[in-house]
Amino acid sequence: MTRQAKRSQSPGKVLSEVFDRAHLAHYTMNNPALEAEIIGLFLMQLPSTIEMLEKATAAADWKLYTHTLKGSAASVGARRLQRLAIELEEMTLDGDDNVRALRLQSLRAAVAEFRETVRHIYP
Repeated sequence: MTRQAKRSQSPGKVLSEVFDRAHLAHYTMNNPALEAEIIGLFLMQLPSTIEMLEKATAAADWKLYTHTLKGSAASVGARRLQRLAIELEEMTLDGDDNVRALRLQSLRAAVAEFRETVRHIYP
């Protein structure tokens, strides 16, 4: 999504595309402290998951890491990360390396966007 498109949307719409706080609040029974703890754990785990994806050389590893990311992103309401993980999970390691590298670059950007979004909610 371009910056122009982001600016033209309401802040709540952009927020829900990146982070669905209502989804997480539902599972934490609206407990902000628990939400912050879960988000913190998710953010601590993300770098190692991304690193494992970048270093994956076996198809089974690739599937495991993308599936893990998909599930953990879904559970915390990280919508954009979840969608990217779904796309990555559908890719194969024997496909185009450039396409995979671009998708991983998009994933890293989405991680940064998610971090920035939740930083304002859970300082």
